[in-house]
Amino acid sequence: MKKNSELKVMLKAKRKKCFHTSKKKARKLKGSRNAFRSFLMTRTTLKGLVYWLLGPDFWGLLNPKWSHCNKGRRQSPIDINPDVLLFDPGLQAINIEGTHIKGSLLNTGRGLKFLVSANTTVIINGGPLSYEYTLNHLALHYGREDDRGSEHTIGGIPFPGELQLYFYNSQLFDNWTHASDQPNGLAAIAILMQVSNDQKHLEGNSELKHVFEAIDAIKFKGSSTIVHRIKMDELLPALKHYITYDGSLTEPACFETVQWILLNKPMYATAHQFSLLRNSIHLEGYGDNFRPIQVINSRCVRTNIEHLDNSSNLENAFDETEQNNVNYRRKLCKKSGYITYKGMYK
Repeated sequence: MKKNSELKVMLKAKRKKCFHTSKKKARKLKGSRNAFRSFLMTRTTLKGLVYWLLGPDFWGLLNPKWSHCNKGRRQSPIDINPDVLLFDPGLQAINIEGTHIKGSLLNTGRGLKFLVSANTTVIINGGPLSYEYTLNHLALHYGREDDRGSEHTIGGIPFPGELQLYFYNSQLFDNWTHASDQPNGLAAIAILMQVSNDQKHLEGNSELKHVFEAIDAIKFKGSSTIVHRIKMDELLPALKHYITYDGSLTEPACFETVQWILLNKPMYATAHQFSLLRNSIHLEGYGDNFRPIQVINSRCVRTNIEHLDNSSNLENAFDETEQNNVNYRRKLCKKSGYITYKGMYK
């Protein structure tokens, strides 16, 4: 009996020691994480390193308000798999009000951003949108080579670039800041960019050239210049056919408040214009300014694209790619009440 009592006391003491050791380790681990976050923040703010240099994997660690970047379930960009798009015949054409924009073209150090002047208003509605959205800014994404650059990909294949137009819900909110973290707060139109390699698109987009002509004035981070007029009807392809899904901003704070609209037709820029972007604009990092593809999870990606001529489809710009393991997505299509539109780009 004495031995049993001694054994119980020993086991109790050991369990108590293990418990305190575990708590100590947990506190130490938590302290290490906090120290690492503080280190990153110090480096970022005091040493001039920005979040882009650290890479997207670190965005959620830099700031608690950016936790969506690492933990979100509806992040952007995504890969558009043509094999499992959901055909929704109820999606109407996007309506646009406003003929032109002017504003400030800015070198952010990560790419080019066009801030729309307050006295030129462009509004979109219709399609998948339940409210009116006002254009706030444009962003241009590209890579070091023609084999990458776009944020969204089609069938796993990237484009050389992507122009994004960002809008805020002007019916519910006063400005971009108030709308950016709210449900139904934002909308974004994405146009994939291709190198013009035929006579029809030899000179590239007629309105995008105003941006390229201003590049010499904004070579360095923080520099900006005024662009006086860009015609919307000549900048954008047709707004009738598109792909849409619920997503996020593609940079911190990665708020999941964006209705994404990817237009069916690409935009063209010349090889010389892409070269200007890569060689004349000084960016932090290594020249690629796009976020990696994010997991789609259980989201439905809808489209109103029916049997179009091959000449008007994005599939012309890349080789046909087959995707495997899509049974789950097909079940999701049927459950959502939409038609599985397999092979619409073929």
